Amino acid sequence: MILISSLAIGSISGYLASRKGRNPYAWFAIGFIFGLLGVLALFIISAPGKKSSKTPVAKPTPRPFIDGPIDRFWYYLDEERISQGPMSHNALTQAWQNGSIGSSTFVWHEDLNTWMPLQELIKFRG
Repeated sequence: MILISSLAIGSISGYLASRKGRNPYAWFAIGFIFGLLGVLALFIISAPGKKSSKTPVAKPTPRPFIDGPIDRFWYYLDEERISQGPMSHNALTQAWQNGSIGSSTFVWHEDLNTWMPLQELIKFRG
């Protein structure tokens, strides 16, 4: 009776081990010798070559930029609605990044038909 139950538990352990990608013969022997403790060990011990916890993958943080021509002169309207400029794309970007102008500031360059809020030209790249 003990031999039959040990063979049955060993077979179950081997079958479950093969489903988990492990060596079924080794786990048959473990199940045969240790019984239900061998089957439980199959679920407790992590698979070889696999980490027990997943390492999170860092996603790149999207960086905002002003979408527009870099070879044109840019202008913006200050708080009193007075045109400021001409300035380069780089100078406009620096003014935006250091907080001198905000995303609701109206900007213009010669390729635009009308003044636009800067926020409409802000894009993101990762």
